[in-house]
Amino acid sequence: MPSKLPDWITYPGEDWIEITPTQAGLDAAQWRHFIANKSVKGAEWEGEDHAGNRWGTVFIRGGYRVHVWGDGDYRFQTASMGKAFTWAALGLAVDRALVDPNEFIWRDWTGEGMLSHPHKYLDRGHHAKLTWNLLGRRTDGLHWGGFPVTNGYFWRQRSSSQGTGTVADPVPGWADWTGDPFYDNFSHAEPGSVGIYSSGGQWRLLQALTALWNKDIKRVLDEELFGEMGIRPDDWDWIPGRDVHENPNFYPNMPGYGDFLDPPYEINGHPVRGGGGWVVISANTLAKFAHLIATRGQWNGKQLLSPEYVIGHGGGNGSGVAGESRFYTGFAIVSTDGIDFRDPFLPSEFFVGPVDLSPTRQRFRD
Repeated sequence: MPSKLPDWITYPGEDWIEITPTQAGLDAAQWRHFIANKSVKGAEWEGEDHAGNRWGTVFIRGGYRVHVWGDGDYRFQTASMGKAFTWAALGLAVDRALVDPNEFIWRDWTGEGMLSHPHKYLDRGHHAKLTWNLLGRRTDGLHWGGFPVTNGYFWRQRSSSQGTGTVADPVPGWADWTGDPFYDNFSHAEPGSVGIYSSGGQWRLLQALTALWNKDIKRVLDEELFGEMGIRPDDWDWIPGRDVHENPNFYPNMPGYGDFLDPPYEINGHPVRGGGGWVVISANTLAKFAHLIATRGQWNGKQLLSPEYVIGHGGGNGSGVAGESRFYTGFAIVSTDGIDFRDPFLPSEFFVGPVDLSPTRQRFRD
């Protein structure tokens, strides 16, 4: 049975109902001060252009929209935010008893004959000890599958950095670096022994999930999760890994970024989506996932997804999704500078009560 949530929580349909900060149970004066002191604008990251109104952030509470910065309907690829969707796809497989999360991946898919090199096959080398949870698990921003590659541009420079704005991390000593991100995208260390942020490992996970489901993972999310949440298939997209790999200027300031994305790009005719990220979505749509995080996977009385598989995640280009289960707030951020997804939540003193749409509450001014 789903855990009990406060009775003032609701769930949006196709469109959001917007309420005032006072109706949302916020201290109006502190909220006004918060808004006035936030410098929020379109992000600038690795050559992307989000000038004008080409960005958007949405703040929600209890299933209602409270505030929008920028254009809440603006759609753009959200970089690594998509890792949250990859984890959800694994959670759905676990919930549907398609897989034991602690089972070795090679028992379901080895990749033999499809992965580009034999040293990448999932029944060889360190991969033989790679479980579904170890490949997908993220703790303290790190992944534990032994895949060190996350950015082709920097990997060629002997760096494991994610972008020019991040710390210039060297390739870890446990990695067998050749300088070729395509060749080097495999597990270099015993799974669970070392942690590193890895888009390459999430790409491999999405390949394995595509084989496991024998479906396009976007379709899986549409049919198994988002359809229940009022998210239509054409409300969002997920760029296939092949497209990122074949576009050397996907991030203009990081030529060859996607060089680490290796085949297969299709499995049984199903495209392999980004895995490591690149979900195209608006803040208004993404905010529904933020609400799912806040409710720990519940929607309209149903447990749509086990709580441990409903997580927030950020993208380097000023995107991210997050939710919290104390005040039931959430943020959905698309290409925005000035709101950090990792710390988006209001201090507890901002909250003076639950969501309340009664006429008495409506008389208060915001």
